[in-house]
Amino acid sequence: MVIYFDDVFLTAAMLLPLFAGLVLKKQNRLDEGTLCCLILLGGFVLRLIYFFIGDVDTRQHDVGEFFVQGDGHAAYICYIFEKMRLPDADPRTVMEFYHPPLHHIICAAFLKAAEALGLDVRTRGVDALRLLPMMYSFLFCVFAYKTFRLLGLRESTLALCTAAVTFHPTLILLSGSLNNDMLSALFGMLALYFCVRWAGLKRWRDIILLAFSIGLGMLTKLSAGLIAPAVAAVFLFALVRSKGERLRLLGQFAAFGAVCLPLGLCWSVRNYVRFGVPPNYIPLLSENSGQFIPQRSAERLFNWLPFQFSSPFTQWGDAGAPYNEFNPVIALWKNAMFDESAFFPQSVTMQSFCTALFFAGAALSLVCAAAHVVLWRRSVKMKTEIKLLLTVSSAAVFVNYIVFCLKFPHVCTENMRYCVPLIVTLPAALGACEGEFGRRLSPLKKLAASFCALSVLVYTSLMYFSH
Repeated sequence: MVIYFDDVFLTAAMLLPLFAGLVLKKQNRLDEGTLCCLILLGGFVLRLIYFFIGDVDTRQHDVGEFFVQGDGHAAYICYIFEKMRLPDADPRTVMEFYHPPLHHIICAAFLKAAEALGLDVRTRGVDALRLLPMMYSFLFCVFAYKTFRLLGLRESTLALCTAAVTFHPTLILLSGSLNNDMLSALFGMLALYFCVRWAGLKRWRDIILLAFSIGLGMLTKLSAGLIAPAVAAVFLFALVRSKGERLRLLGQFAAFGAVCLPLGLCWSVRNYVRFGVPPNYIPLLSENSGQFIPQRSAERLFNWLPFQFSSPFTQWGDAGAPYNEFNPVIALWKNAMFDESAFFPQSVTMQSFCTALFFAGAALSLVCAAAHVVLWRRSVKMKTEIKLLLTVSSAAVFVNYIVFCLKFPHVCTENMRYCVPLIVTLPAALGACEGEFGRRLSPLKKLAASFCALSVLVYTSLMYFSH
C-alpha cells in the first residue's frame, strides 16, 4: 500500500464535516438542518474521492470503449456525438442501443461542450463525463433529504435516514457509472419528492413536475416507470377521498397523462413502429454463458444455506468462485454493498470491515422492510396516500427485481442498480415508525450509524489500495 499526498488531503476533507459537527455540538449550535448539511457535504467529498480514484473503466456496466468501433453505452454516446442524430437502425443489432436516449444525448452534449472548450474529448473529455453521474448521485441525496423533511421525520431519525442514503454504497458506486442508471434513479427520486408534495397540497405545478420526472425517467430508462403503480394508487386514493374537487383532480390527472405518456413511451413506440421491437424488449443471454444460473426458481428463492454467507462479495463461477451467486436476495445484499467486485484482496483486515458492512446492510434492510408493516398501524401519524406511496413503490420495485432475476437467470441480473428506489423508501418507512419501536429504537439507530460509518471507512480506504 502506497500513501500519496492527495490521498491524505482527501481523507482530511472527508473528516472535516465530522470535526465541524463535533465542534458545533460542543457549542450547542448543531441543529437538525446543519447536521444534515454536514452529512450531505461528507457525501459529496466521498463521491469526489471515488471520482479521483477511478476512471472510465472502473466498475462500469455495459459501457464499452469510447471512440472505437464497438457497442455498449459508450458507442451509443459516441454515435450521437459524431453524427448529431439518434441511431437510425434496428436497436437490437447493437448492444445497449435499445435503451431510451436521454442519458446518451446529455453525455454527447457534454462532450460537445468539452470540445468547444478545447479539451481532447477522446481522453480528458471522456474522463470528465464522470462528473455527470457524480452530480446526479449528489442531487439524489439532496432530494432524499428534502423528501424526508416533507414526510415530517423527527430530528434524530431525519439525520440518520439522510446519512443512510448519502453513504449508501450503491449511490457511491453509481456516482462513477457512465451508463444510464444514475440519471434514471435521480428522476425516480424526483418523482417520489414531487408525489409527496402533490399529496400534501394538490397543486398543479407539483403534478406537472411529477409527470416530467416520470416521463424523463422513462426516456432515460424504461424501468423508471416502476414508480407508476404507487403514483396511481396515490391518485386513486385522493380521488376517492375528495368530494368537492374531483373535477379539478381529474383535470390534473389528464394534464399528468398528457405530459408523462408521450415522454415516457415515445422511444418504445418509435422502435415498435419502425423496427417491430417489442415495447419491453431486453436481450437474453445464452445458457452457455459462464454466468448462467442453473438452479430452479424454488431453490433460488428458498436455499439459504450458510455457505452463501462465507463471502460478502458476489460469487462468479467463471472468475474462480465455487459457484455462481443464485439466491436473488443474498445477491442483492452483496451487490448493494460492493457491486460485482471483490474489494481489498491484499488486506484481510479491510475484508473483515467489508464483511461487517455486508451484515450491517442486510440487517438494516430487513428492519426497514419490517417497518413497512408497522407503518400501517393507526398510531403512525402519516397520510394514507404517503403510506401507499412508500409501500406500493417498495413492493413494485422488489417484486419486479425478483421476477427479472428468475426470468433472466444470470449473475449480472442480480444487481442493486435495478432496486435503487429502495434506498429511499426503506429508510423512509423506518423513520416514519420511530415512535413505534420504543426501547428497540436505540439499537436500530446504532445499527444505522454503524452501517454509515463502515461504508465511509470502506470507500475512503479504496484510495489507499487503488495505486
